[in-house]
This record gives sequence, structure tokens and C-alpha cells, in this order.
Amino acid sequence: MMEGFIDFITSSKELVAIELRKRIVFHIIPCINPDGVIAGNYRVCMSGNDLNRMYIKPHEKLYPIVCAIKKLIKELSEQ
Repeated sequence: MMEGFIDFITSSKELVAIELRKRIVFHIIPCINPDGVIAGNYRVCMSGNDLNRMYIKPHEKLYPIVCAIKKLIKELSEQ
């Protein structure tokens, strides 16, 4: 699904995509759980924890990727 979205939004032929790029800056975050997905765990990381459930109060050392994404979102919202 994401590959299709990226293909669409970067298209030079789709007029809607061209107009969207004029109005919106898209920040695309890749899969944050590649290790878990490789092991067949689509919702949990290798430690067995659901990264979505760790979003509100993530532990810096246990869930650094969640902390990094939260920091990025905060920085982008302050611009």
C-alpha cells in the first residue's frame, strides 16, 4: 500500500498528486518494526511488546525508535 502511495504522490503525470505536493509536505516514516515483521510479528517487536501501545510513554532505552519518531513529529509540528 505504501509503495503505491509513494508512486502516486511522486508521479509527474497525476494532476492531483502535483497539486497535493504544492500544498502539502509529506513526511513518510518507514516500517519501525522490521525485525518483528521478519519474525512474523506484525504488531510486536522482537521483545514481544506492541510498539503502538508504547507510544504514550516509551522508555528511551527499550523503545528508541518510538522516541525518535515522537521527537521528529514534535520538531516538525513546531516548524
